[in-house]
Amino acid sequence: MLYRGEVLTFIIIGTVALVMAILLMVGETRISWPEFRPVFLVNGAIIAFGLALRLRPNAARISITMVALGLYPIFSSLLALVFSLSFPLHRPLIDDQLFAMDALLGYDWVHAVEWLAQYPLLAKGLAAVYISSLGQLLILLLFLGLTLRVWQLHHLLLTGMLGAVMTYVFWIVWPSFGPSAYLSPDPAAVEAASLLVTPSYGAQLMHLAEFGQAVIYRHEILGTVAFPSFHIVMAVLAVWFARGTLLFWPFLLLNLPMLPATAIHGGHHLIDLPAGIALFALACLIAERLLRTARSATTPPVMARA
Repeated sequence: MLYRGEVLTFIIIGTVALVMAILLMVGETRISWPEFRPVFLVNGAIIAFGLALRLRPNAARISITMVALGLYPIFSSLLALVFSLSFPLHRPLIDDQLFAMDALLGYDWVHAVEWLAQYPLLAKGLAAVYISSLGQLLILLLFLGLTLRVWQLHHLLLTGMLGAVMTYVFWIVWPSFGPSAYLSPDPAAVEAASLLVTPSYGAQLMHLAEFGQAVIYRHEILGTVAFPSFHIVMAVLAVWFARGTLLFWPFLLLNLPMLPATAIHGGHHLIDLPAGIALFALACLIAERLLRTARSATTPPVMARA
């Protein structure tokens, strides 16, 4: 038996898988399945084991947590494949318009990189913050599941998935790569700033936009979206759903520097950041309305903690 939130996430995963299948049929790009198969098999087994535990009394904490832990990697892998299968791009990039907005706001990514290069310890700290997003979500999923915050857990899952899908839909219509695909800070500054998204990374994105790729390998999948920033979506996701728990203040303090970390290390336009916050808010509202009709499980009742 499934919770309402789990049913909705399975529907989203199935829809993304269908889109992937269609893109495979109509395009020429192929997937190196041996590299992706373990992700689906292992996480599918985790979900199956979590569901099997629902036949046992007093196993709700582990069951709910394991199903959630298995669902998100499968969804993320499928959507990453959909992104990769969408190359080459058939619509013009909108980075020129985003650069114009940066200019209005007085923001210059190259100057930001060169400024950060003067403070190597700060640069490394911001890099560590930037790469912490997935780890934060893993910790939060574990915490919410093991403390039986069922409503929060499924609201988190659904918001994250809807936010990612909405990001893809926006990007496929109005694609953007960010400043790193166009600008080249001084190589010494790039090295001193420990920059994560570099001009060479941006060059790979531009190559994909024009030529696509013949075969998708797991180790070659790149983050592609500039506007809106999904990294900011994940940061707000972690802080918002940690409210009312002991994780809230640590997550809030950790994610405040996520704003400059994403702008500089993520190679983003400044406008990408508030756009990510707005997209999160919309996804969160839609997810809440989808879940509102049925908070309780269809399995033996477990009290959902708000």
